[in-house]
Amino acid sequence: MSDKIIAHRYAVALYSNSQNDELDKLYNDTKELLGLIKASHDLSSIMKSPLIKNALKLSITKKLIHGLSSFKILEGLLETLSNNRRLYLLDTVLTSFGEVLLSKRGYKSAKVTTAYEIDSETKKNISDYLNAQYKSKINIEFNTSQSLLGGMTVIVGSKMVDLSLRNQVLKFTNNVKGDI
Repeated sequence: MSDKIIAHRYAVALYSNSQNDELDKLYNDTKELLGLIKASHDLSSIMKSPLIKNALKLSITKKLIHGLSSFKILEGLLETLSNNRRLYLLDTVLTSFGEVLLSKRGYKSAKVTTAYEIDSETKKNISDYLNAQYKSKINIEFNTSQSLLGGMTVIVGSKMVDLSLRNQVLKFTNNVKGDI
């Protein structure tokens, strides 16, 4: 079974075992914890390493969540993951929890990747367009990747629109190769 499926099951269990009034605080705390893990290469490496004992990983992550409003819920998640030797999945579980929560609240997820950072007005225009296009509330994650060279890619659910300069160059190159 893939790690993503396993993480999704933990995320659904976390959602199911939380009270409705706790979900907003829990969502914010999971985003904060996920941000800490992603921001620190060392922490991320520790969590993924099979050489580091679960007890040490558990101790480190408990110190990170100490003081958060969802401490008890997150502590239960960490202990469950530790007991099942799956603390290496923590970042995937936290990401999946956000997706589960937004999905249960009727949001669709979208990922917009641009070649360079875009301003807030452009982000708002993209958000308004996607909300109108899909007639739904959409949670948009904005990323940058200079490998696109220019333009953007938009992924909503299983649909992808590639408006990147890299894609245009690849199409042109393939057309030229076909003519030779």
